[in-house]
This record gives sequence, structure tokens and C-alpha cells, in this order.
Amino acid sequence: MQKGLFQYIGDSFKILFNNRILLFAGVMEVLLTGMLLIMTFGGALGGPRTSLFTIISLVAIMGLVASFMLAGKIYMIKKVYDPDEEEPVEVADYFEGMKHFGFKVFGGSMFLIVCVLLVFVPLVYVLARTGSVFLIILATIALAVALVFVTLWDTILVVDDIDVASAYGDSISFVKANFWVVLGLNIFAGFITAGDLLDPAGAVGNGQEAGVNVAVDLSFLYQWIINTFGAAGWIISLLLLLVLSVIATMVFVDLYMDRRDRYGSFS
Repeated sequence: MQKGLFQYIGDSFKILFNNRILLFAGVMEVLLTGMLLIMTFGGALGGPRTSLFTIISLVAIMGLVASFMLAGKIYMIKKVYDPDEEEPVEVADYFEGMKHFGFKVFGGSMFLIVCVLLVFVPLVYVLARTGSVFLIILATIALAVALVFVTLWDTILVVDDIDVASAYGDSISFVKANFWVVLGLNIFAGFITAGDLLDPAGAVGNGQEAGVNVAVDLSFLYQWIINTFGAAGWIISLLLLLVLSVIATMVFVDLYMDRRDRYGSFS
């Protein structure tokens, strides 16, 4: 019987509990998030006196680091879900994934961001100048839907060990066949994560805001915790992020590998 949205989420928590070594990836992500928070509030990212060159350099460095970390996390998770994998997952697998897929993930991320900047930013800017709220909302929805179709490119790239172009094509094919569950998991992941360092959706805004989001974009969940618990909320949020950042990746790896093995290749 085909698994549904909530079963993918529930199974991920169970599997994480039985494979707590995966939390190493969460620890690394918390460290990066903490560093970004310090840089953001310290003015290193986007402060009034920060030069454009400094911002671009920091974004490139942090984006490269984040890409390698994502590659390592997906590779560890993939090994857990692989029924043919006989060896237990180890921390060394994290670095193995970084080594083999880090640059590919970074290159694919840069490609996606450039596409968004070249296509959607000028469009949104022109629409903003017209003052049509309806058209701006329509363009934003179009961007969101387009990004849903490429949601799994990095997962597929690592799981199937293929090139970036093929990963994007396979992601589009897979999402066409599984749109609603992918959309649901995107909403779930957006709720429980802090937001990507290089978020192409950050390109949507008015003429003064248009650009790539380069800071930590806390979701409603973490904002609520921080507002409710004050200083202690930051500690609670980082501890939650340690677990939920791993879960947010696990659900997509589980979804793809489960349905690929069940229905065959989506290439």
C-alpha cells in the first residue's frame, strides 16, 4: 500500500530514533545557523556599512559550506533508507557525501538562483512598478509552484548519483506524478526549518527588497518560540532545529526512494 504524507513524516521520526547518528548532520546545521545568526545580528550580512563585495563573498563562502553540508546529510540519510546497504551509517559517510556531491549541489544551487534572478526578479520588479497587487501575487504563486517542481533535484542527485541537469529533469518528472504529497512535505519542511542560506524565493519582493535571501529566515514555529520564551527560546529553537533539520530532509529521501522503488525510474 502506498504511503501517504503523514506516514512519511511519522516514519522519519521513528527511523531517526533508531539511527541517532543522523543527528550529527543536525549538529552541523545548528552550528552553521548559529554562525549566521551572529553574523546577521552583527551586521556582517547586509549591514548598512557592509560593502557589496563583502556580502557577495560571504554568501559564496556560506553557500559553499551549506551545499557541502546538505550533500553529506542527504548521503547519510540515503544509506539508512537503502535496503541493499549492509554497513551501518557512520559519521565518515557524512564527509564522504560532502566529498562526492558537495560541488555538484553548490553548482546546482547557483544555477537555480541565477535562473530565478534572471527570470522572476525583473518580472516582479516590472509588476511592482505597475502597482497591480493581483499580478504580483500571481507571479509569486507561479514562482512557488515552479520551485516545487525542482524540490527534489538535490535529493535525486545524491541518491541516484547523477549529474545536475538530469537531477532537475528527474525532479520535474517525479513531482508531476506526486505533486500533492511533495507540496505537503514542502509546507511541512518550511514550517520546521530555519530557511535555506541561499533561498531563491527571497528574490520575490519590491524593487528595494529583490534579491537572494542570505540570512537566517526563521519560520513561524521558531519565531513563536523565541517570542514566547525570550532568551531561552533561542536555545529551545536550536535544539529543535538539530532534530527537525534532519527530519525535513529525511521525508524527501524517503518519499523519493520509496516511490522510485515502487514504481520504477521517473527519468
